[in-house]
Amino acid sequence: MQRRTEAEATAGLTIVEVLVSIALLSVIVLVVLTPLTGFFGLTRQSNQQVSATQSAQRAMESLRGDWLNTARYDQNCLTNPAVLDGLNIEITALDVSSPPVPIGTLGKPGNCAAGAAVISQPPLKRVRITQIDAQSNKLLADLTVVVDRR
Repeated sequence: MQRRTEAEATAGLTIVEVLVSIALLSVIVLVVLTPLTGFFGLTRQSNQQVSATQSAQRAMESLRGDWLNTARYDQNCLTNPAVLDGLNIEITALDVSSPPVPIGTLGKPGNCAAGAAVISQPPLKRVRITQIDAQSNKLLADLTVVVDRR
């Protein structure tokens, strides 16, 4: 019968050593992955806010571009009302004092139909466009611009 040396007898790993190494590896993976899942959530939220802000800016620029025409400004109309889909818009009439004081709320912009009645409008309008996330009810975008009749 051959005798095993002491080095040969302790060459393998015991079950306790394997379990301890698995537990340590699990803790290290948990410490690394926990912040990553938080970063993914922040990235998703940031992308939603950027997308909402871009939509609001597109709508605002479309409205301001249409209102460079004084007849459209006076009709309170928008040639492409589809840009307002999913957005909340609030238009407030302002007087020309310094600082401007709200004097009334105007309706949402409508279509620019040919032959629509031209209503005398105030020289300044404050336009506020917002978008709210339907699931979490959080404000994603909020833009406010004062537009003057030129």
